[in-house]
Amino acid sequence: MIGDAAQPESPGAYPGPAISVPRRRVRQACHNCHAKKARCSGSVPQCDRCRTQGLECVYRPGKRSLPLPGIATGAGTPDVAMRDDPDPGASYDHHSVFTRGSASPIGGGFDLPEPGETLTMRVFDAFFRHVHHIPMFCFLHRASLMDRYHAGTLDRALLLAMIGITALLTDLGQGMDEYGERCIEESAAQCLAELEKPSILRLQALVIVVKHRILAKRFTSAFMLHAIASRFAAALRLNHESPNLCFLARESRRRLMWSIYMIDSALAGGQPDFALWADPERQIHIQLPCNERHFEFDLPEITEPLRPPPPDHEGIAPPLPDVVGFIALHVRIHWMRTKILQLTTKAATAPSPEDIAALPGRCADLAAQLEAFEVRLPLSFRWSEANLRLRTYSPRLGIFVMTHVWWRLCHLDLYRLFLSGLKEALPSSSLAQLDAHFIVECRRRCYEHAKAMADMFAQVLMLGSGSPVTDIDLPGCAFQCARILYHGLQTAADEMGFTLEGVQELASVCLRAARQSSAGPACASIVRHPDLPRTYPVLTLSQQADIDKLIREGLELVVPDASEIPNLPLPHTSDDIPTSQPFTLVDQMSLPTSLPPADLSASIPITSALSNISGGTSASNAFEEAGGAFSFGPDLQSGPDASWMAFSLSSNDWLDMGHLPPPEGT
Repeated sequence: MIGDAAQPESPGAYPGPAISVPRRRVRQACHNCHAKKARCSGSVPQCDRCRTQGLECVYRPGKRSLPLPGIATGAGTPDVAMRDDPDPGASYDHHSVFTRGSASPIGGGFDLPEPGETLTMRVFDAFFRHVHHIPMFCFLHRASLMDRYHAGTLDRALLLAMIGITALLTDLGQGMDEYGERCIEESAAQCLAELEKPSILRLQALVIVVKHRILAKRFTSAFMLHAIASRFAAALRLNHESPNLCFLARESRRRLMWSIYMIDSALAGGQPDFALWADPERQIHIQLPCNERHFEFDLPEITEPLRPPPPDHEGIAPPLPDVVGFIALHVRIHWMRTKILQLTTKAATAPSPEDIAALPGRCADLAAQLEAFEVRLPLSFRWSEANLRLRTYSPRLGIFVMTHVWWRLCHLDLYRLFLSGLKEALPSSSLAQLDAHFIVECRRRCYEHAKAMADMFAQVLMLGSGSPVTDIDLPGCAFQCARILYHGLQTAADEMGFTLEGVQELASVCLRAARQSSAGPACASIVRHPDLPRTYPVLTLSQQADIDKLIREGLELVVPDASEIPNLPLPHTSDDIPTSQPFTLVDQMSLPTSLPPADLSASIPITSALSNISGGTSASNAFEEAGGAFSFGPDLQSGPDASWMAFSLSSNDWLDMGHLPPPEGT
């Protein structure tokens, strides 16, 4: 976005940022210049002549202006219109909001109405108010973006991508869902049409497109486009510092690179074969992002590398510098979770005797890193009801909540390896090789962290401002929390104090928190939305949302052979687990006296995401499976946390990993 070089136009594709060329004709003259037959600069919001003479500068709509399909014209409607042909009395220079080329040869070709200034300003305001705090979108600097837009050099693909993601996550008005989808498609087509000319602006647009694909449940497309984005990042050397650039440009590049890394870690789900940035300490040679204040006000500062500094000679971890904000913490928690998933994936799939013997030590090391992460937080960053309420009306509420939710989820990922009966748990033969008291302690910690996460969701629901807009992360975390609680109900109810009514109420808290803070078809597959737009996939009876189905039907555990079950003592509750907030809120919640009984034996099957195309013969054939379409799904990742998009292994909702089904009636 910042410091990007202008690129020449090429026939048949959209050009890059506009180039300042003297005396170039603008698309349209303002009213005053047209009436005086004077040369108009075409600048927005005021042309040079009107600004010099103190006149009101108004641009008239074009002769063939088209309103946005599905939206009536009038007050309060989005300002979206096609740019008209040049006015005969107008002169041209370099100030035009877009320089349109011919339709993109890849996926484009439709006549997309251009966003007018009224809609664009509304999109910018909604994006930076509600969407920018999501860590994957934090690389845009508002003041620099506005300067570029008013100078007429904002890349078209980036603006269309911003419209698409903002229309998906917020309410921009009637008809904007469909228009946002078209903007995303055109943005993706424009990026793919110019693969030979990578730029920061195009990479920013592509990252937004990838996240939109994930939220729209088009995971295969996201998986492939992310690979292109990673190649863009490597070609532009985003994984290295650029000391010759200004601070804002360097910081924007860093944030863009870390956004790509976080997407990569989410796609890989602990599977090294699917990670393009599998070893960030050796591949990414840049510091963590600074806090929002320093980025917003252009205050250069040195932060920290990805790996936190070691403790001093007394074993005390140094405090977190003020310049390190929640974006940096979010990157670091992604890195820590990746290490946890790599450990648990290997242990659950192909454990050797040496791996099992080393497991307690490695778990203790990862738990100590998680503890050090929380200990270093300043008091204002820690989870408390006071800190939560102070952020009630702040756009930073979402990342504050999600950083602490992710910290809890890391513990669930680490300790659910020892919850026998879950598909991602260690085999019974491996559990039998471990100390029984170690297993009991891991299970107890897992249950208590799940209770703490549900307590956090309950506190968020009590805020008067409503839940913040979040990524798909929150519904996935909420689902795993509910799974662990139901496991505790079935295996350690008396010891942990779980009751059917209590667990159902806690799961309902998880469901409400996820439902109120998420948008998009992928999130709808985890939480059932009662009022989904027609463009969302319709969940059939056999494809109910994960959390809703868990509440109605319960959790089926994989019961091993009785001879393989180790003789374990029952878990006991204690207070030696590090927690930043007691569980008082959920414990004191009024529970309903009667709820419909849950069938705790209902199955939650895994469905295959790949088709087996064999050609109908047992003979060898070089074209076997050559005609089968690739689909990125849970079975392809084949690990205990393979379903990265929902953090679950449980639902039929992932049957179609490639594209949204058509709306009803089409």
